[in-house]
Amino acid sequence: MSAGVESGFSSEEVLSVRFPLHRACRDGDVGALAALLQRATDAAELAVEDSFYGWPPLHWAAHFGKLECVVRLVQVGCGINLVTTRFAQTPAHIAAFGGHPECLLWLLRAGADINRQDYVGETPIHKAARAGSIECINTLLMQGAKADLRNASGLTAADLAHAQGFQECAQLLSNAQNQQLTQLNRASTLALGRSLLNRAPSRKRSLDCMESDHIKKARTDTLEFPIKMINGSGKEDLMEAMHMEPFPVPASDGNGAFPFGPNGCESLLEQDMEPGPMDSSSSAPKELEIFTVASMQIPCRCTNSYAYL
Repeated sequence: MSAGVESGFSSEEVLSVRFPLHRACRDGDVGALAALLQRATDAAELAVEDSFYGWPPLHWAAHFGKLECVVRLVQVGCGINLVTTRFAQTPAHIAAFGGHPECLLWLLRAGADINRQDYVGETPIHKAARAGSIECINTLLMQGAKADLRNASGLTAADLAHAQGFQECAQLLSNAQNQQLTQLNRASTLALGRSLLNRAPSRKRSLDCMESDHIKKARTDTLEFPIKMINGSGKEDLMEAMHMEPFPVPASDGNGAFPFGPNGCESLLEQDMEPGPMDSSSSAPKELEIFTVASMQIPCRCTNSYAYL
């Protein structure tokens, strides 16, 4: 939407006029949402992205933790793994970053891709780590999320949690990462053992090599038994030594909004986001979360070396 079209309108007015579905999802207004869905004649309306975050209505409902709105939207045909145009993020990414384990769990049980990577290679567990949401991290781990996946910068979710200063989350993720590695190694060892057993000569074949007086026959052919040495290679250290500079995450105002302030948020937005149609001086707090969108993909900068044991 061009700036000229929105000139003279507050963000609330723009939401009401241009994006009523999104506003209903933000506010959890199930009645308004139901009425709007009844009037919707084109399924494409359900995938329209707003001019603030670039999110469809389902992503708004997921970010603000409006579970009933999430359920209704999926029931009328919204794709559970619908990705945004700009950052290729699903509702599960948004719910994890928003810190809403109930919405996240419902999405996962409804078929959301738990290890789907966005345009910076991050899965929902990376987003939960960025936000420091230990409830969402636990939800994802219990549903089978992979803790060792790395984003485009080579960072795991544990790395991101550590960089943001969420040490409890970082330790939880590190423990899960080590446990998953142990289980993978055990499974690989068992599979290798079964493979070697399948290659071993059978008892019948051994008995056929014996004379009736139990003296072993001399064989003229060469016995070829594939014996492979299993080298005890040490476990690969999944956590590389890195230099990290924790990125400051401003405190929420209680409504899920991150206000602009003197901590460099404006400059970060200029670097990571295209200019939006909104004036950063707008007083409406609930839609001043463009910083939230940017902070979901700001790369961590390196300064301090660390490693998890």
